[in-house]
Amino acid sequence: MIILTEIIVSLLLICSGYGATCVYLKNGSLKKPDIRSTFYITGNRVIYLVVAVLKSVLLIILFNTLFSSFSHIHQLKLIVLLDCILPMAAVDFIVHKIPNQFILAALGLRVVLYIIEFILSYEAALNTLIDNVLGAVVIGVFFFIIALVFKQSIGMGDIKLFAVMGLYQGLWGAVNSVFFSLIVSFFLSLGLLITRKKKRKDTISFGPSVFIGTLIAVSLTGI
Repeated sequence: MIILTEIIVSLLLICSGYGATCVYLKNGSLKKPDIRSTFYITGNRVIYLVVAVLKSVLLIILFNTLFSSFSHIHQLKLIVLLDCILPMAAVDFIVHKIPNQFILAALGLRVVLYIIEFILSYEAALNTLIDNVLGAVVIGVFFFIIALVFKQSIGMGDIKLFAVMGLYQGLWGAVNSVFFSLIVSFFLSLGLLITRKKKRKDTISFGPSVFIGTLIAVSLTGI
């Protein structure tokens, strides 16, 4: 039953994330949705869908084999998190911006998951909430200070995303994801510089690195 639930939730989020990404990249916002535009298949859109499906297949397999000891709600919220990060990464890759609407959508889904957690076990959910808020505050404040000290080092959209990740993963889960994200970003940046696709002063989107880094962290640790 849990596998079916994870598949259905992931498919719904893949479809909604794909649609939101297409609409935002076309209109610059989600205020004027054009459903027809989402059916125009291009190379980049195929890549998005393939990555989304493969990511979900990997996580569902891992959560029902290697990390089966984790609670079902824990598994589900990590699947939701990565399904939320993917469209942010796609938009950030194209326009170098993580829209607030996408952040708010991830927050809204986390609230729904909190409600489910409190229904299942009030005490466990309260402990989770405390850890999550701690993670969000520590990660968010840390990178906000970094942004103030080192100008143009990291965008506010990235900081907001890190805070949201803290609400989903807790302190240590978010730290693991940020750590791997920074490693991925370093190698991607190095590759772009070596191949001369980017120059030293060019802006490099951090969203894709966050998606890859978080996927690696979750795949290795289950948190």
